[in-house]
Amino acid sequence: MKKEAINNNLLDFAESLLDDNHTLSFRMAGNSMYPTLKAGELGQVEKCSPNELKIGDIVIFKAHGKLVAHRLIDISKKNEYQVFTAKGDKNQYKDTPFTSDALVGKLVSFERKNKIISIDSRYMKIQRFIANYLSSFVIPFHNIQLLFKSKTETLNTVLKSIWSNVSLLAKGSGKIFSINAVISALQGILPFVVIVCIKSLIDYLTSLSALNDNQQIHFVFLLILTALVFLASGVLSEIRSYFSEKLSQSITRQVFEKLHRKHASLDLSHYENPAEQDKIHRAVQEASFRPIKIINELLTTIKSVASALFLVGMFISIKWYLILILIIAIIPGVYIRLKFSRKLYKLKEIQSTKEREMYYFNRILTGFPFAKEMKLFGFFNFFKQRYSTVQDTLFEQRITLRKSELSLNIAAQIFSVSLIFLSLGFVSYLKIKGEISIGTVVLFFFAFQRGYGVLNEFFMSLTQILEDNTFLNDFMAFLNMPTRSATVTNNQSQFTLTKEIRIENASFRYESSKRDALKSINITIPAGKTVAFVGANGSGKTTLIKLLCGFYQPNSGKILFDGVDAGLLGQTSITQHITAVFQDFALYNLAAIDNLALGNINSPIDMEKARKAAQEAGIADVIERLPDGYNTLLGNLFKGGEELSIGQWQKMAIARAFYRDSPLILMDEPSSALDADAELQIISSLRKLAKDKTAVIISHRLSTVQWADLIYFFHEGEVVESGTHQELMALKGKYFSLFQTANSRIEN
Repeated sequence: MKKEAINNNLLDFAESLLDDNHTLSFRMAGNSMYPTLKAGELGQVEKCSPNELKIGDIVIFKAHGKLVAHRLIDISKKNEYQVFTAKGDKNQYKDTPFTSDALVGKLVSFERKNKIISIDSRYMKIQRFIANYLSSFVIPFHNIQLLFKSKTETLNTVLKSIWSNVSLLAKGSGKIFSINAVISALQGILPFVVIVCIKSLIDYLTSLSALNDNQQIHFVFLLILTALVFLASGVLSEIRSYFSEKLSQSITRQVFEKLHRKHASLDLSHYENPAEQDKIHRAVQEASFRPIKIINELLTTIKSVASALFLVGMFISIKWYLILILIIAIIPGVYIRLKFSRKLYKLKEIQSTKEREMYYFNRILTGFPFAKEMKLFGFFNFFKQRYSTVQDTLFEQRITLRKSELSLNIAAQIFSVSLIFLSLGFVSYLKIKGEISIGTVVLFFFAFQRGYGVLNEFFMSLTQILEDNTFLNDFMAFLNMPTRSATVTNNQSQFTLTKEIRIENASFRYESSKRDALKSINITIPAGKTVAFVGANGSGKTTLIKLLCGFYQPNSGKILFDGVDAGLLGQTSITQHITAVFQDFALYNLAAIDNLALGNINSPIDMEKARKAAQEAGIADVIERLPDGYNTLLGNLFKGGEELSIGQWQKMAIARAFYRDSPLILMDEPSSALDADAELQIISSLRKLAKDKTAVIISHRLSTVQWADLIYFFHEGEVVESGTHQELMALKGKYFSLFQTANSRIEN
């Protein structure tokens, strides 16, 4: 049902209740009646006749499929019909006039802070008077109030978000962060201590024509103190560098720990949905540098705050109001930074898909899997053009944004420099008049120059924190992405497969698709038997394998293991009892023994078991001829690695399945990359592997599945035929036609 229809039904229901003399409560939305009524408050409404209404009542009427609570300001007649006009107390404009047909009732009371306020209360009478006679004066004031409230709430939300994000990032690194914070505060103060020392030295020298012994000792003491402060500043910088590196490593380790664990818990659907991929792309991209950046900006803010506090004391000793000039000089640049940081985030959000497209083309241009076809077919220029086109579009959008920011920043700099030099001129004037010493002038020159940098750094670090936090929210949103629980608690059922797997009326559709990949599938896979799924590409075979693995749950229907729903067992429980070889198997650039042991990674490596698995998969002789045998690094990504052919890689994947030794075996095109002789060897091995186990095999090569105990033929997401090879051939249906077509191709 459409939203508009639902709203109309709700309105009709509300009216029917009011007609029966019920009082209804409605929660206020928006602030059009502010401050009389505020968003979120509950108003009590009663039915009334049009003749009962008077100017100033708060009436409830229907407009644009919604209920509106506004103050009645006019009652007139048009063609013998009563026409009512209302207006929100905070609105400048009147509502569209309505007739009695749209009238629902009038407000009799409302609830504020757990207190019921009647429409006849003193407060409501005052609000009625203000609305009727003073609205033009108070509306601008209320708008300012709401704007301030909105900005305060936004700021409060942002601060809470920053605190939450930083707390999560710094968790486990609190001690190192505290050390860095203390060092940052000292680094903020020491430069100004140096300025004060220099000011004292200059005043000391200029106040006397000659120095006696005591004064010389005093002067030397000041000189040594200044030198020690200089030294402390340099030493602190080195210490900060060391602890900053420790903090960076600690946070990076934690961030990638969270990132990797979240990836491990994500459902497969997130990787097959373009919109979700955009979110993942932004999260991974920002996680590489934003967490460290926001922590460093926070430390910079601590440093700037320490500097600013010391600076305020210095300016109070000269002229307190000069600090205000310094702050005013900074404000335009801060405002521009905030404005364009929001625009930058929106641009990055819009560009996510195109960025992924650019990275994809870059992977084609630089990745080894594409190198052979790149050289053979000569399509370098084609993909280079695609890459450059997307890159140019992205870069042009960013440059356009930066160009609009540049002119405003230049104007802000002109404004700031003008104020600063006017202040310098004013201080020079004070010296000429004799109100301050030459040391104070030097102090001011240094302090103002340094102070401008400190305040600019302070506000820029604040705006940078806001910007970083906005981007970091993408990472946090990624960490909070919903995942289907892989385990089921408080469930006494254990995974068993002694009877059958039964799929009952199961249907499934991918989130990013508009068609059903599976439609009302009803099949049985007997325990201890080998079952084959056969059919054309896109007929739903691989999708059903994904459902059997627990990667997805059916949109409707059930998958039962010995009568227990897979959803109750949980994905972890199911996958612990499954071994699988997928048609898009992964290539792991690890030692051969590690490649095999991945089949049962939770148990210690069993070399004898690994050799047997390799022998049964037909890859043992290849491994044994490698330079270091089972300890040889496979693949060409790292130095010393030995590359295998795609068929040999597939045998390694099959060997992993032998090594795992699970009661349920799922094989999606297990011989797709093998030649005819190797296929016969694998078929023999698969039959051994499937002995006394439940096996499900998908293959386009019908020779691979003829020996199966039961064959299901898939067509456009449905099972249209089932039986043994002989039964299906005798049926002379789709399976028969596919088998005949395959044989004719072989003969040709």
